[in-house]
Amino acid sequence: MNPHERKRAQEDFRVSRQVCVATEAAGEGINLQFCHLMVNYDLPWNPTRLEQRLGRIHRIGQTRECRAFNFVSAESEDGQPIIEGRILQRLLKKLDQMRAVLADRVFDVIGEVLSLNDINLPEMLREAAHDPRRLDEYLDLIEKVDPSRLMRYEVATGIALARTNVDFSGFQKDNVEAEERRLMPRYVEDQFVKASREIGLKVESRADGLWRVEHVLADLRSERLKTVQNLGKPEPSYRKITFHKGHLEQDQHVDAVLLGPGHPLYSAIDEKLNERLAPLSGATAFFVEAEALAPYLLHFFEISIRGQNTKGVPQSLYGELVAVREETAGDPPERFSIIPADVLLDLPVHPSPPAAVRRFDSGPAADFLKATYQQDRREVCRDYLEKSFTARIHAAQNRVMSLRAREAAASEIALTRQRAEHDLADLQRTRQERLDGLKRLEVARHGPLRYLATAVVLPATQMERPVPPDLFDDLDPDAKRRSELAAEDVVIAHETGRGWETEKVGHKKIGFDVRSLGPADPQTGYRDPIAGVRRIEVKGRKKGQPIRLTTNEWYKAQQLGDSFWLYVVWNPLNNPDPLPVMIQNPAKHLEHAAKPVVSARFYDIPADAIQSVAARATGET
Repeated sequence: MNPHERKRAQEDFRVSRQVCVATEAAGEGINLQFCHLMVNYDLPWNPTRLEQRLGRIHRIGQTRECRAFNFVSAESEDGQPIIEGRILQRLLKKLDQMRAVLADRVFDVIGEVLSLNDINLPEMLREAAHDPRRLDEYLDLIEKVDPSRLMRYEVATGIALARTNVDFSGFQKDNVEAEERRLMPRYVEDQFVKASREIGLKVESRADGLWRVEHVLADLRSERLKTVQNLGKPEPSYRKITFHKGHLEQDQHVDAVLLGPGHPLYSAIDEKLNERLAPLSGATAFFVEAEALAPYLLHFFEISIRGQNTKGVPQSLYGELVAVREETAGDPPERFSIIPADVLLDLPVHPSPPAAVRRFDSGPAADFLKATYQQDRREVCRDYLEKSFTARIHAAQNRVMSLRAREAAASEIALTRQRAEHDLADLQRTRQERLDGLKRLEVARHGPLRYLATAVVLPATQMERPVPPDLFDDLDPDAKRRSELAAEDVVIAHETGRGWETEKVGHKKIGFDVRSLGPADPQTGYRDPIAGVRRIEVKGRKKGQPIRLTTNEWYKAQQLGDSFWLYVVWNPLNNPDPLPVMIQNPAKHLEHAAKPVVSARFYDIPADAIQSVAARATGET
């Protein structure tokens, strides 16, 4: 099977089949954590292969207890002993006996256990088949396997200490930020549905809230599409589609297909849409910002950093959609600035744009982008290519030196020291190959800078035609800004007073204003991802005014669930003792009261609904 066929077979097994029969080819490189039963009809001689097989189902994402049934034939039909079967049978019994000693770790450490007991299973099986008279000798060797050697080895090398005393603090914070940057399913779903309608693909809503595609257009399965060439053809139909990973964890949706960037159907639709929209490249559209004091332009570019491998084959190292804001009024000190490209998500479309639209000169903005942002990204890519190997080699060298120092006191470390030296040699060899490529080629260089479009953003006060009354907030933009800043100060003081670590992140445009991290476990640095993290959207308003969340903020609240909080501070500018009104998971608890204002890209929430939900959460009447 080629990779596309393997992926298709895996998905067919997940959504439509109860049993998958596979050869050794399915022993690695495939994720089957939706299964929990494995039957090994033919056991491999290499114990590592057995580890790899079980690793297909016993992996991250598995929610049930995994069970493996290993078939072993110890005798032939005429009662004669089968040498390989007798040895494997004895080994499996021994592993079952060792389970308690190894704290349920058996198949994932079997290779290490046998190696530390000087047992080469493939060689033993070959020798026993050649000379059956030595069978009892080999069975006795397996019976004498001592699992405690693994425990002593792990203590000597520091593995046991690392497993019981892990410092989570560094990478856990990275995981928190990575979760916040993850593409929101609501946007993926919205883009897919609208793109499908644009190209003529019928996408139907199901009664259970998911989607179906009864017939995939032939054009979307054509070999001429680059996505089909790279990812394979989409299926002829999809009876249950979702964009939310959580649906796959529900029993009634276990047969759903998760769609998103990288899926053959999603990518084919995206390619067809880009073909249709190609004539609009470089066009202009109009938007409105309630808080803007003067008009400005947003130029959108697609930048890339290109490189070449050691064989001189071009490859993409980095790609990004970038927005350059250009000030058009007065004489600002900084005419151009880089802002998040998703800024348009919170800007309503101009209700009555001008009929005649001129094209704007994007050249100055492109020159600014090349001289600043793209240059920085190029250096980041080059530095990473060079520094990453240096850091990895230093770590490998430190490990080798540490093992050499311990080897004098514990001879069992010799095997690990040899492996560490081999790993270091491989790393140094790979590094040299990459550095040779760097000398021969300019590995990181600017790729093409492609201009996409320009958005003209107008303030509400300069709109020529009347707009719907609910389009904009009734607060003066400057007063609103001062109120929001004062509310943020109140929230920061409240969170730090609880002993939490806070950071203002509103400028990053990630859907909330403050990140607050609770105290971590003093022993491990672990912090609960829900109870120990608060992503806080801050609103400062006069008491009784409705609260408005942008579409991006509302979708982010839905995505982050119980770790997302809405803090409302009433009268933050003239309240001598302000306290925030706190609501956990506002997308869940305020959904009944939120009024979506589609034309303005926000959700209106009445003040009394906020007070009512907050009172229920604190037990007040």
